[in-house]
Amino acid sequence: MDGAATALRRDHAARIAAAYAAEPRVAAVVLGGSTARGDADRFSDLELGVFWQEQPNEEDRRAAIARAGGDLELLYPYDAEWRAWYDAWKVGRRNGVPRTGISVESVHVTMETVEWALEGAITQHDPSDVIQLLLSALVDGVPLHGHEFLEQARTAATAYPEALARAVVERHGQIDHFWRFEMFRARDNPLLAHEAMVDIHRRVLRMLLAVNRVYFFGFKSLDAVAARLVASPPELVAHIRAAYTAEPQDAE
Repeated sequence: MDGAATALRRDHAARIAAAYAAEPRVAAVVLGGSTARGDADRFSDLELGVFWQEQPNEEDRRAAIARAGGDLELLYPYDAEWRAWYDAWKVGRRNGVPRTGISVESVHVTMETVEWALEGAITQHDPSDVIQLLLSALVDGVPLHGHEFLEQARTAATAYPEALARAVVERHGQIDHFWRFEMFRARDNPLLAHEAMVDIHRRVLRMLLAVNRVYFFGFKSLDAVAARLVASPPELVAHIRAAYTAEPQDAE
């Protein structure tokens, strides 16, 4: 953990939020990821969720980045699967050199999409990642603009129903084909052996998050995941890390 890295990124985030808030159609801005948790390091980017009353266009997105003094790298087109727009850019030039600052990922969604995600999770018990990640941002993010809207959405999202937890477990709970590890050893194929271990660990962690009523928020930090698991096997993360320093037959 680097307190200076977190503080620097939070300062940038506050200025960026003001740049987005200058657009009246922006309902809210939330800070997510390691900077929101307070455990950013020099590798950490800035993750921002921008909530719009209506769909933004490219000019809207470019203008906000310009107001924030950022260097645009790429505006991604609308992603229909994730119901979002993504911007990649940098802020805080080093020695005045363009595109040398902190990486920023802005994720834009509409308020209609927030309502869809809440309905999907709370009523329909949809375990899909797009819903989990969006609601995680609402529940765990740091509000920077639009506090009233975010508080209402957060209150609704906090009611993580048991049926949703069961749906997540059912989706990720089938862990089998352990015989393949013997095959990987015989074929001297550590690549596929470790790939299989990654899949198992991802499934186990997703299920544990659900059991603990925590929306999936990614695996960038295993320590951050472990901190959210009140109910968990002892020394879980230590065992996971040890698996990747052992031979596949020992890691089983």
